[in-house]
Order: sequence, then C-alpha cells, then structure tokens
Amino acid sequence: MDDVFELAYRYVVPSIRNALARELVKKGMPRKNAAELLNLSRSAVSRYLSGERGVFVKTERFKDFQNMVEKLADDIIRKGMDEYTVQEEVSKVAAYFLHRKYFCAKHKRINPNIDVSKCSICKNVFSKQIGTDG
Repeated sequence: MDDVFELAYRYVVPSIRNALARELVKKGMPRKNAAELLNLSRSAVSRYLSGERGVFVKTERFKDFQNMVEKLADDIIRKGMDEYTVQEEVSKVAAYFLHRKYFCAKHKRINPNIDVSKCSICKNVFSKQIGTDG
C-alpha cells in the first residue's frame, strides 16, 4: 500500500504549486515574490510556468479546486500572507483534493494493484482536516 502523505508530497503538492504559481503571476505578482512565498527557487517557478513540473495531476479539470486556488492567490495578494501561512493553506488545499478523491485515478495509474472502489483512506483521513465528516 502506498503512503498517502508520500503521494501527496510527490504528486499533489507540486500540482497545487503549479496552479498557484500560475495564478499569482497571472494576477501580477513577480516570479521572484511567488518563489519566495512558495518556498521555491525562481527556476522552479519557471519550470512550473513552462509546464515542466507539477503537471502529473491535471488540476484544471476540478472547478472547485481551481476556485480554491484562485481565492488563495487573491488572499495572498490582498492580505500579504507570509510563507508559513501560504504553506498551511497549500496543505489545506492538498487535504481537500485528496479528500474529494480527485487523485484516485492517478493513484491507480501509479499502482495498478489499488482497488480504488474499496479505498477510502484519503476520504477518511483528510475529512477532519478540512472540517467535514464524510
């Protein structure tokens, strides 16, 4: 069985950073500032923006997720969040993404032995982190 936290770190969080970096730059934030807030190098942000990194999970398919990223980008710019708060919010978005079972199809691609119809690990583990109970 794959560890959900490792999968989140390797696949989901980079996809969130990709979407968030794109949104921040689209809203006018300089790449350097986006890199600092996301605790990344400028070259990493460039790789996100060029589509070389954080593209395993096609997050644009999930409108609710996209709305969360857009709102987070707005909040970052409007409230001037620090890197710790940004990391906390990225973690919350990752928990939401996993809870909604949006990663299951990709997980099945990584590990064909997974029976996604029987697995409810992410849904159960991350429900409390996002304030839901099911």
